[in-house]
Amino acid sequence: MTYVAAEDAEMNASIKKAQASLQAFKAALRSRPAGADSFAVKVAFTYGRDSEEHIWLMEPSFASGRVSGLVGNEPVNATFLRVGQEVSALESDVSDWMYVESGVLRGGYTLRVLLNRLSPSEREKQLREMGLRLE
Repeated sequence: MTYVAAEDAEMNASIKKAQASLQAFKAALRSRPAGADSFAVKVAFTYGRDSEEHIWLMEPSFASGRVSGLVGNEPVNATFLRVGQEVSALESDVSDWMYVESGVLRGGYTLRVLLNRLSPSEREKQLREMGLRLE
C-alpha cells in the first residue's frame, strides 16, 4: 500500500489517462490478444466520510456501466473488503487498468507513476519481482 495525496497532479493525470483509454482495455479483454493475461482494473472504493482506497480487481468484467471482479490485494482502510471477494463498482470509479502481454505491461498508468518514483535499481528490482517489462 502506498499513500498518495489526493492532490497529487501526476497520479491524477495517470488516472485520467486510464479512464480515457478504458475502451481500449475493454476491447483487449474481449479479444484476449495472444500472450495476454493478468487482466485487472483498479477501482476507488470510498471508506469513512470522503477517503478512497484504490483496489485491484482481478478477473474483471463489464456490464451496464459497472465493473465486477475479485478483490486482488489486501485492503488496508476499506475493511469491508476481503481478498478474493467478488465486488462490483461503477465503471466511472475505475482509476487504472492493466494486463500483461508477453511479459510487457499494458496500461498500469498509476503503477508506472509509483515505479518512476523509485531509484533506478529499486525500480528494476521491483519489475523483476513482478515479472514485467516496460516499453
